[in-house]
Amino acid sequence: KNIAASVQRNISNISGWRTNRRIVVIESDDWGSIRTPSKAVMDQFQRKGMKIADTQYNRLDALESNDDFTSLFEVLQKYRDKNNRPACLTANMLLANPAFVKIKESNFQQYHYETLHDTLRHYPQHDHVEELYRQGLRTGIYKPQFHGREHVQVNRWLKALRKADENMLYAFDCETTYSGKGDYNFMESFDWDAPEEVVQHAEIIKDGLQLFRQAFGYSSASFIAPCYTWDSGIETVLAKEGVKYMQGGRKQYVPRGGFNNYSLRTHTLGERQNGLMHLTRNCFFEPSLVYKSDWVDYTLACVRDAFRWNKPAIICAHRINFIGFIDESNRTRNLRMLDELLTRILRKWPEVEFVSSDELGELLAK
Repeated sequence: KNIAASVQRNISNISGWRTNRRIVVIESDDWGSIRTPSKAVMDQFQRKGMKIADTQYNRLDALESNDDFTSLFEVLQKYRDKNNRPACLTANMLLANPAFVKIKESNFQQYHYETLHDTLRHYPQHDHVEELYRQGLRTGIYKPQFHGREHVQVNRWLKALRKADENMLYAFDCETTYSGKGDYNFMESFDWDAPEEVVQHAEIIKDGLQLFRQAFGYSSASFIAPCYTWDSGIETVLAKEGVKYMQGGRKQYVPRGGFNNYSLRTHTLGERQNGLMHLTRNCFFEPSLVYKSDWVDYTLACVRDAFRWNKPAIICAHRINFIGFIDESNRTRNLRMLDELLTRILRKWPEVEFVSSDELGELLAK
């Protein structure tokens, strides 16, 4: 398995842009989005016999809290690169969440959202989160970029709600987008059931980018589609709105109509398409999502292989890995591993440079 994984990593690094610089980018998706509101809500689901806690996302992920940030920042600010810059997390943000009361008042006929600012106001340990966003940005350890307006396929979710499934309505009343079945949460925002939905997705993107500017005071230079799923028709809209770089994996899931019906398109680092340049992830640190006996060694191997091929190490590390709002041990365990990972990266490659995704894009563009 290790040999096969190593072969695959090396193959994935062959094509695309190269550099002799030892660049490390940490990209982290899902910041700002709701998942499971609290441990109390998860306990309610379990008492009802629902299987929401059977999947890692539903069991561990939640809106980032004050303590989540202070703990994460404590680790990141310990490390400095050769330019005396701190370790930086590119935080891919969602700027809105469903407005559950208004949606229910419309009898599930119309979608309404609330801004991230409003969502944070009715969570119990999140009163300093917006201040911490600004602190992280100011100190260079937390760089928000655009992930979407909300992390939900709104049309598909509303259609399902109108069918009045008991478990799904119960999940809705608990303010989650959980379907009541398996681990499905309608997360693939820019998937479609009919191609004309791409027009609606374009408007959602424009609205979301405006919310991003209002929240952070600047325009996002990069974007990553939720679940790596998008129709290339939205790319020209992103470019017109000032987005320059497309974060993602090597594979794009191209919708063909209906859930889990897609074709695959491969992208390489530095590839240009429809006015956007692709930044492709080649390293992974996901201890909350996939079991490995030693995640630090695995991620170091990914970084080593990236540098061997003169590629930046673009590390994928979703928000779930740093969240302790529901289960504090999740955050504690993973931050200990992140601490070790950064220590060993700097020990092995003292010439390393920490940059954000938009800064990497600027370097490629030159």
